[in-house]
Amino acid sequence: MKQRIFLGLAPLFVLLVATGAFAVSLFAKLGSSVDVILRENFRSVLAGQQMKETAERMDSALSFSLAGEEERGRKMYAENLPAFRENLRIELANITLPGEQELADKVERLHGEYAARAEAFWKTNENEARRKMYFGEMLPAFTEIKDTAQEIIRINQDNMVLADRDARHLSAQSTRYMILAIGAGIAGAIFFAARLQRSILRPIQALTVVSKELGEGKLDQVVPVASHDELGELANTFNQMATKLRAYRQAMGDQIVQARQMTEITFSAFPDPIIALTPDGRIDFTNPAANKFLHSIEKKDGLPPSLQAEADRVFKGAPDFLPTSFERVIVFRVDDHEVFMLPRVIGMRDEAGHIFGVAVILQDVTRLRLLDEVKTNLVSTVSHELKTPLTSVRMGLHLLLEERIGSLNEKQTELLLAAREDSERLLRMINDLLDLAKLESGRAALPGQIVEPRELIESAGEDLRTLAESRGARLVTRIAPDLPKVFVDERQIAHVFSNFVSNAVKHTKTGGKIELNAVQHDGKVRFSVKDHGPGIPQQYHARLFNRFFRVPGSETTGVGLGLAIAKEIVAAQGGTIGVISKPGEGTEFHFDLPPAASGEIT
Repeated sequence: MKQRIFLGLAPLFVLLVATGAFAVSLFAKLGSSVDVILRENFRSVLAGQQMKETAERMDSALSFSLAGEEERGRKMYAENLPAFRENLRIELANITLPGEQELADKVERLHGEYAARAEAFWKTNENEARRKMYFGEMLPAFTEIKDTAQEIIRINQDNMVLADRDARHLSAQSTRYMILAIGAGIAGAIFFAARLQRSILRPIQALTVVSKELGEGKLDQVVPVASHDELGELANTFNQMATKLRAYRQAMGDQIVQARQMTEITFSAFPDPIIALTPDGRIDFTNPAANKFLHSIEKKDGLPPSLQAEADRVFKGAPDFLPTSFERVIVFRVDDHEVFMLPRVIGMRDEAGHIFGVAVILQDVTRLRLLDEVKTNLVSTVSHELKTPLTSVRMGLHLLLEERIGSLNEKQTELLLAAREDSERLLRMINDLLDLAKLESGRAALPGQIVEPRELIESAGEDLRTLAESRGARLVTRIAPDLPKVFVDERQIAHVFSNFVSNAVKHTKTGGKIELNAVQHDGKVRFSVKDHGPGIPQQYHARLFNRFFRVPGSETTGVGLGLAIAKEIVAAQGGTIGVISKPGEGTEFHFDLPPAASGEIT
């Protein structure tokens, strides 16, 4: 293979070397012609022109003396005499043409005579004698010097024209030869390229075509082995690889079929509907529960709009839809019964993180929702039934403490006061349970109104400032300018503010500051209450709004219903609630409300 490539490229290499050598030779000849023009003739032309100019200036110097400008004439003559002699020396050293030596010698001789006469001219003081010397001897000598210098210029210029003509002729001839050489090179390149294609490229092209067929899954392709060189070995190796791939595909196909059967059997055992979607929204797989569900809701070719919208969001890059509460339950009508389904939409991603499908899992939570409603109703009923006898107990305790029935000793009074405090705490707990049950059942929703955030903060601040000051704390309000209005029930939101401030007061030292804020956050209005207390560890943040939860080690009283009620109130207003806290840096409880829409009723 190496020998074939070398023999195919060797003629091209020889042709390239020959062309290069010829080009170097032509360029050398052209350079020699140009050097003759620039180095020899041009220097003589320049020297002749300089001799003419300096001779004219020396003649002008003599004329100035005749005109009475003696000093000026002497100075001009003295300045140009060395320049003339220097250019004459250059010309004498650059004799390159026939007859040029005689002309240069003539200029040298005439200049010697002219310089001698000039010395005599400067020594003569009589003006008339000077005039005779100038017009009779020096002016003719000057004219002959100038004409001879002009003859030197002419013969050099003529030679420059001749050299230029020769250079042009050589350039045109070189161009023809180079065109012929390039044409021969192109023809040779085409010829040798065709040979290389037949001997090397065609087997490679055949191998490329077979490789594409192999990539498309056609593993029965065979590359013909036409030689025993490297290409023949490559073709033989490729055929062996294709044979192994065919065996591997057969084995992998059996494993894939088995894995798919196992997957289908596993999913078939799931009682919940499972639906797999392709990126174009087409249903690719359904288990028997999903088939039954889609048939019951008369949706055979696609998902219900609410589920399809969540699937589209995940396809577009949104996080997986994994709700944990009954708030995102979807109700379907199946066999004249309401079925509550909690959907989960999970993106199926490859190793690079690209989504190639979406799995929709529908969990039937009808029974759980009924149990939750039963629990809520039970709590509401029990709380309501406990409230009546508890009211009687409280009334009896008040009557005993007022001593209308009889006087009490100190121990009896102490016991009655403790019983009254416990009954009041029990009453607050029952009221919280009733409020929570109403909020969960939706019976506590009241018509809201559009309110300025400043009005909410100022109204809450007036009522809660007294509470903070009674515990030795200061309540400070901060309201950002230009906040949008919100649509809320002021009475319920006041309960949230009260709960936040009550918690802040419990964890604020005497003289400490509590901040009541309203700012804009992510397009919503954020209301928050911040204290500078001990803070809450991160691991408890997710459980703070659960019912009956209290931070371990907390010394405050309460049953843990206040934040749960606040969460339900904020959710009923269309907002979200949260907490920001670090141990030792204080705690900030906040809730975000969306701006009021222009069409909402006030």
